[in-house]
Amino acid sequence: MKKRRRLVAVLAFLVPPTVLASEDVTLKGREFYLDGKPWLPKGIDVEAFNRPIGNYESASLQQLAKQVRSDWGPAEMSAIKTVFGSKMIRFTVSQPGLDPQSPIYSAAYRDEVLAGFKEARDAGFVLVVSMDAQAENGIPNLPCMPSDSTARAWKALAPSLINDPGVIFELFNEPCRDNWDQGRKEWAGEMQTLIDMFRSMGARNILLADGLSFSQSTNGLFPLLHDSIPNRLAMAVHPYFNGLSKEPSTPPETYFENHFGKDAGRYPILATEWNATDTNGCVDDRTPEIALALVRYLQRLHIGLVGWAIDSDHGKLVKDHLHFEPTDYQNWHGCPHTPKGQPTPPVFSGAGKLLANFPNN
Repeated sequence: MKKRRRLVAVLAFLVPPTVLASEDVTLKGREFYLDGKPWLPKGIDVEAFNRPIGNYESASLQQLAKQVRSDWGPAEMSAIKTVFGSKMIRFTVSQPGLDPQSPIYSAAYRDEVLAGFKEARDAGFVLVVSMDAQAENGIPNLPCMPSDSTARAWKALAPSLINDPGVIFELFNEPCRDNWDQGRKEWAGEMQTLIDMFRSMGARNILLADGLSFSQSTNGLFPLLHDSIPNRLAMAVHPYFNGLSKEPSTPPETYFENHFGKDAGRYPILATEWNATDTNGCVDDRTPEIALALVRYLQRLHIGLVGWAIDSDHGKLVKDHLHFEPTDYQNWHGCPHTPKGQPTPPVFSGAGKLLANFPNN
């Protein structure tokens, strides 16, 4: 009986195939369009497929991976649409899990990822697929800039997706170098290699290039890249407040301007990951006020936003997976000071409600 109810829920939620073929994401100048109409993207990050499940990890990490996998499904997709009013999902995928030369490569994982993508596309979502090589994606201490492994992982995954105009590729999540001369040179060479690779495969999809300093700094970078197809390349920024905590006297808008806002009026850009919780992106007691300032800044500049994440305990967008009530700052108690080596306390506050209201905060 339980299986039957689940099947009914799936069938009720899925969108008829005739609707799906119409989704087409394009760019004109710095503005995004969906099916030929101006569109301010709003999305939700899903971590369900961020790494293969296997005995290469501890039992506790395997259990965590299984939990976020089980969170994925019709209820989560319905909440993304109805609670957050979003037509877009950003999926983080594992570079080592998709690289055939990696010790944790898994063809079964690739197939599982593609099946999840199909569910989301069948439900009418635009997808952002982000390639990630951080520790939570299976192997710690991998290179924090795009590499040959990045290219191999994309070659294993992208051919199944490049003919779908409703799929956007985020080339590499959070390059770590600082936004200065040497970092820019390395970044531009590695990103250009990936852009050229996608175009050589026949991909006409929009490509997103994450900025430097873990995607928090994009000023000055877009002109360093070239795309053989016009209006198919944009920057991606993750406007977390890490640096702002070290500049307590800097007004938030000045900080945003200095990191990504100067170029945002000239080049296409999308904020593909952000939240501000007790333990992630926390500045000080002003965090709720700064979070509101950020979303209003993005709204004014017409920059789309993706919230991180519906299924993460650190980037908490919802209070639970039963009612999917968005997090807020009503019970904000400031940034916890956890001694080194101690477990991180539970997250209670977050920007879920700001995202649900976006772009009308």
